[in-house]
This record gives sequence, structure tokens and C-alpha cells, in this order.
Amino acid sequence: MKNTTKILDYSDDGVLDLMRDRAAFKTWEFIRSMGRTTTIEEIRSGTGLNTKALHEHIDHLLQHELVKLVRARKPRKSIGYRSLVDRLVISFDEDDESITQDLIAFSEETREKYDANVKQHADPDFNPEFGFRFQLRETVHFTEDEFAELKRRMLSVVSFLTMPRHRKTQTNDDADGSEIEKRCCNQAIKIELVPLIGDLLPNASMIMSPRSQLWQWDNEKIHSGGMSTLSPREREVVMGLADGLSRAQIADRMEVSVNTVSTLTQRSYKKIGVTSQAQLAARISGHAREKLAES
Repeated sequence: MKNTTKILDYSDDGVLDLMRDRAAFKTWEFIRSMGRTTTIEEIRSGTGLNTKALHEHIDHLLQHELVKLVRARKPRKSIGYRSLVDRLVISFDEDDESITQDLIAFSEETREKYDANVKQHADPDFNPEFGFRFQLRETVHFTEDEFAELKRRMLSVVSFLTMPRHRKTQTNDDADGSEIEKRCCNQAIKIELVPLIGDLLPNASMIMSPRSQLWQWDNEKIHSGGMSTLSPREREVVMGLADGLSRAQIADRMEVSVNTVSTLTQRSYKKIGVTSQAQLAARISGHAREKLAES
């Protein structure tokens, strides 16, 4: 399934309750990341949550069409669930002050929950096997060109951090009742990286967007932009080209042949809709501005 976006409006019935049901979002993230039909037993095994709570979560997710029920079929003996979307966008009326204040309060709650999770799960021994820690606090002056370059590079980082991630699992449905290894969070990110340990389940991706900016999350426009369809290696090549590296330099960095980089380049150009390195750099740095002009 290609990456898809589900748009719900904040004013619709039940959306606020869904936003506040963080436990259900973690169940959805587990189902989504599996990339296949997943049974209740597999979800229970992979999350450590009890069956009653999981059924309550799934009922909530079904109500908003974030997952679908898949009936049992051989060799899978139980019904299962599969994610219908990879990303959730909550739209809102930016001219309604009461709504914007509600969302500001919700964002503050989310920040406080994040801080509490980091405090509880941060690795006191800083074991490098779990991740790495980096912080930079600095006051600087950027020229207009430097600020544009910083924005371009940060958009690349954000695009990488928010892209949907899937587990590498078998595609057949023969895992009924089998044990699934938990995949708990190992990094907390606010452009400050803090290694995490313990059984903290990942959150699903939920984005707040003013209604006037919903064009950014239109599935057809997202895929026409092409970035979300790139494979990890294609993305690495694209980032190198956008940074001005030659194909030979990218090949050295990736430890592959120049021919391999050329093949990945041509695939990426086709997906993004460009024909040169210069067009690629312009597309990445000016993508949001071009989309705004089109809308």
C-alpha cells in the first residue's frame, strides 16, 4: 500500500476524543508499522497491552476508518486488522479563536507528556547501543541565504523523521498466535536526541493543519511531489545531489558503484518529476512555495 493520508476535521464528532486517546494511537501505530494483517494476539504480544484494552482501542480506530477488519482465512485462523492510512492530519479553522486555543492547550499537554516520557525512559548510563545524544543551544544571526539553506536542510530532516516506518515481517498471514518481538521507542526527538530504554510504545503520526493549508496533505499532490515514494537509498542519493555532491562523491559515501548511484538517480528523477540536479535542488528547496502557488 502506498503512503496515504487521512484528514479529519477538529469540529467533527468524536475527533477530539480520538486525539486524546493516546493509547489507541499507539495501537494504531503498531498495526500500521506491521504493514500487513495483524491479529489481536500478535498486537497483544508486540505491545504488552491486555486484550480488553486493545479491543477498545480498535473500536475507536474502526469508527474513524484508520484500520479495517480482515476476516479469518487460511492459514490465519483469527480475524485481523490492517491499517488503512499511514498519516493522520487534523484540520481546523484557524479563524476560530476558541479552536486555536484548544489546540494550543492540546499541544502543551503533548509537550508535557513528552517531557514526562523522556524523564521516565531516558537512559541514565547513556548506552550507545540504544542511540546517541546531541544538543546545541546557540544564538546566531543568519543572512537571508543562510536561513534559506537552513530551512532546506531542516525540511529534509523533518521529511526523514516523519516518514512512515514499517516492520520487516513476513507478508503471509501464517503468524496466528506467534510471539512478536516488541519494538519500543529508542529515541525522543525535538531536534534534541535523548536515548530511551524501557517499554515505551511509539506514537502514531498526527499533524495539525489549518484548513487553508490542507493542499499540503492531499494524497495526489503528496505523491506527485515524489519524496514520500523514494526508497531509503534513493532518498540518500537525492539528499546528496541536493547538497551539491557529485555522483562519484555519493558513491564513495554510500560505498556503492557510480553506476548504482546513476540508476538510483534516474529512478528518483522520475518519481520526483525532474530531469537535472539543478531542478532537483530547486524542487526540494522550493516545494512548499510552488505548491502554494498552485493551490
